[in-house]
Amino acid sequence: MFNQIIVDNFCNPKYQGNMTAPEIVLALSNPVCGDKVDIFIDYNKEEDKFVQARFQAWGCTTSLAMSNIFCEYIENNPVSEIRAISNDDIRQLLGKLEPSQQHCTDMLISLFSQLKEKI
Repeated sequence: MFNQIIVDNFCNPKYQGNMTAPEIVLALSNPVCGDKVDIFIDYNKEEDKFVQARFQAWGCTTSLAMSNIFCEYIENNPVSEIRAISNDDIRQLLGKLEPSQQHCTDMLISLFSQLKEKI
């Protein structure tokens, strides 16, 4: 069973796509379940914010929704907000998940960690 956050983001992925020359690229895979996610981000240094984020993902419903949620969260947000987000706040972005979907919470935390290392 999927919560409404996952259903909405899987059925209407506003951020799915690619970029020609992104400034930041994040890649993540989970060898246990086979999920793979690539995130492409454009960053405005003068305004110190992320101006565009897109994803390509292969895997389960929850991992595709998680990728869209990540892009939606960071797009047009200042770097300071991304640096300040806690793992507890990140967990809440996906809502309540079934045990079989919990790996996507770990993947989302990993994406935020990767991004924080690059900025």
